[in-house]
Amino acid sequence: MNNVVTKTLIVLQLVFSLCFMCFAGAVYTFQNGWRAKAEEYKKSADQFSRSLTDTQNARTEEAAKAVADIKKQQERAELAEAQVGQLQIDLKQAQTSLANAEQQRDKFQADLLVAQDEAKARITETNLSRAEIKRLRDQLNDGIAQRRSLEDQNLDRQGKIDESVDREQVLLKEVTRLRDMIRAKGFDPNEIYVGPVPAAIEKVNGEVLKSQKNASRSQELVEISIGQDDNIVEKMRLIVYRDNKYICDIEITDVMPDKAVGRVLEETRNGSIERGDHVTTKL
Repeated sequence: MNNVVTKTLIVLQLVFSLCFMCFAGAVYTFQNGWRAKAEEYKKSADQFSRSLTDTQNARTEEAAKAVADIKKQQERAELAEAQVGQLQIDLKQAQTSLANAEQQRDKFQADLLVAQDEAKARITETNLSRAEIKRLRDQLNDGIAQRRSLEDQNLDRQGKIDESVDREQVLLKEVTRLRDMIRAKGFDPNEIYVGPVPAAIEKVNGEVLKSQKNASRSQELVEISIGQDDNIVEKMRLIVYRDNKYICDIEITDVMPDKAVGRVLEETRNGSIERGDHVTTKL
C-alpha cells in the first residue's frame, strides 16, 4: 500500500513538476511577449506623443491662421459694412433720383398728351386749311379760266369792234360816194324819197369757189356757191369775209341757178380773197 502511495506521490510529483515546468515556460513566454508589447506600446506612445505635438503645433498654426483670417474677415466685414452704408446712401439717393425721374416722366407724359392733343388739333386745322386752300385754289383757277375766257371774248369782241369800225369806215366812204353820185345825178341826198320802197334783201350765205383776174388783169372775178336759186341777181352787192374779218365787196355780173360770178370792188378791198372765204348778202 505504501508503494502505491509512494508511486502515487511520485506520479503526482512528476505531474506537478510537469505542470510547474509548463507554468514556468508559460510565464517566461508571457514575460517575453509583454516586454515586446511594452516596447511596442512605448514606441506607439512616442509616435502618438510626437503626432500629438505635431497636431498641437498644427492646431496652433491653424488657430493663428484662423485668428488672422477672422481678423481679415472682420476687416472685410467692416469694409463691407461701410460699403453697405455707402450703398444704402447711394440707394436712397437713387430712390430720390428715381422719384424725381418718375415725377419728370409723369410731367413729360402729361406734356406729351397735351402736345399730342395740340398736334391733333393742328393736324385738323391743317387739313381744314388745306381743304380751304384747295377750294380757294380751285376758285382761283376757275377765276383765271373765266378771266381768260372773258379776255378771249373781249379780244374777240374787240376784233369784231375793230372790224365793225373798219366796215363803218368803208360804208361811210361808200355812203359818201353814193351821195356824191346822187348829187351828180341832180338829186339832193337830204330830200325825202317818195316812191315805191325796194324789197328787203334776205340774208344769204355762200362760199368763194375760186377767184381769178380777167384777161386784161384789170379786175378780179370771184365765183361763189350761191346763184339765182338763192335770189341772187345781177348788180347785187355781196360782202366777202373770213373769220369775222371783212375783206371786200363784190358786184354780181353773171348769175346761174346754183352759182354766180362777181367783180371785186377794189375801193373796198381789205385783203386778198382765198377759196373757202365766206360770202353773204349782209352782215
